[in-house]
Amino acid sequence: MEKIFVLGNSDIVKKLGYECREIPNLFKDNEIHSWLLSLFQNNEIEKLIIEIGDNPELSLKIGLHIRLMLEELRMKSLIPMVFISTSTLNVIMKATGIWSHLLVTKGVYFISFENIKDEISAVNGLTADEYKTGFLNIIKILPDETIGRHSLANIWGAYRMDKAANTNALANEIEIKHNQSKLYFKYRTAFNFDMKMLPIKIVGRISVGQNDKSETIDAKGKRILLIDDEADKGWETVLRKVFKTSLPEDFVVIKEKVKDYSNLSAGSKNLIENTPFDLYLIDLRLNGSEEENTFKSSNFSGMKVLKKIKSLNTGYQVIIFTASNKVWNLKALLDEGADGYYMKESPEFGFSSDFSEQNYLRFQEDVKRCFEKDFLRELYIPYQIILQKINGLSTYSNDFKEEIRNQLELFWDMISSAKTETQFAYSYITLYTVIEIVNNYFIQHNLAKNQWEITGAGALFNWEWDKTQNKYTHKNVNVTGNNPPEWQKFAGLYFQKWQETNQQSIQNIYHLIRKRNGFIHKDISILDEKNKQGEYLNRDIYTKAGTVKLFKAVEKIIEFF
Repeated sequence: MEKIFVLGNSDIVKKLGYECREIPNLFKDNEIHSWLLSLFQNNEIEKLIIEIGDNPELSLKIGLHIRLMLEELRMKSLIPMVFISTSTLNVIMKATGIWSHLLVTKGVYFISFENIKDEISAVNGLTADEYKTGFLNIIKILPDETIGRHSLANIWGAYRMDKAANTNALANEIEIKHNQSKLYFKYRTAFNFDMKMLPIKIVGRISVGQNDKSETIDAKGKRILLIDDEADKGWETVLRKVFKTSLPEDFVVIKEKVKDYSNLSAGSKNLIENTPFDLYLIDLRLNGSEEENTFKSSNFSGMKVLKKIKSLNTGYQVIIFTASNKVWNLKALLDEGADGYYMKESPEFGFSSDFSEQNYLRFQEDVKRCFEKDFLRELYIPYQIILQKINGLSTYSNDFKEEIRNQLELFWDMISSAKTETQFAYSYITLYTVIEIVNNYFIQHNLAKNQWEITGAGALFNWEWDKTQNKYTHKNVNVTGNNPPEWQKFAGLYFQKWQETNQQSIQNIYHLIRKRNGFIHKDISILDEKNKQGEYLNRDIYTKAGTVKLFKAVEKIIEFF
């Protein structure tokens, strides 16, 4: 026999002959939520009769809570609900306003006391396929006006990331749990709920049979700074769980409501300017609801903080958290130097679970790429020193200095945005051009044509020009044409200009040039040149490692000036 349960306080419902529970004086959503959770956990209920008595709005809210508690009640959320009252349906609908929408949804019935015994056997609940069209699309629940739109969006966004990452980080957060019990929160959550999960049994808060593996990010050895005026709305809790840092203190939080960088506290500015982090997470709107009518991306407080951090070191990696899903705003973030973005989901847009998962997956990929670019932070200081040194070269022509400076800046732009092997290789070639500029300049100004003979006890190479054969000769090596190979020109320059006799330095230059030639001329035999251990020597042109090696060589060359 079906287990029918009655909720009501009058003597009439108590005499219906079904198991009955009185409806207590419940005023808040969290009170209704807790009461219903206990009711369903302690009783087997297959059909529910709810009396609409002295507080008709409460009776309908109870019905809405049941329908929207998919995560907690699963299939029990779909049971048939029968409302009974001594008042007419028209009177009830006028008294309850928007809440009366429930009465016209599928699986919900309004039956008189006299007919309840006869008709209760014929009522049916909802199926999973009918849930959205027969219920969810019919009702309308508005957000709680006591919570600001900005705060509500933050609570919801943190909740959705927690779900996508499957970290269950917010399970014990009192404020989050309080909001999760509210009808509006449940209403928006229902749009994201995967109805395929309904049959899965619930034990406590864990879904038995569901993949409960969390999707965290390995951040061992990394330091992360979160700047968010509402970090306490769940973001700090979730992100601490998402990022697996070596130590808790490696995840640092600045929670301040500011309109720009200058309004940050002295302590926060000191932290940003004197403590480098591997990753910066910045909320776009650090001034809360004050920025709800801000539309120009450059005017957002988070954008101003981004610009300041990038001015300190363009190698710093920054991901912006934004509630905007407008393409032009996202493009503006990247144009201003952001290295990625995460869309804070807002409840009003009703994004699907698939969107949440893809949003989080993209965030993981952005973080991984940022961590892989930590070398930029280390290169930035010597890069600036090189530019300053070039500017201070008073004995060299402005054209020469400008050419090197422009090439270095082009290289920095390319290496900063490089993601693929080919992009790293082109960054390498762009940087290599600096060597060619230096080489050509000093060949022209320091080595006269046909004067390649370098002799002496410390000489690296001995060149002679054979006029009869029109070629250079060097020991047992013959080079046809007017010039020796590039790397041997450098050997001459190093010795004649700077008295450099370190064979290893020349060998390094030799390999760097060989790599460049292998890429430019598509010569796989050069790129696949092996050392004695059988490892490829030249393939790192396609990686950051190869470019960093070349940068060190360029740095050494500039030091000779």
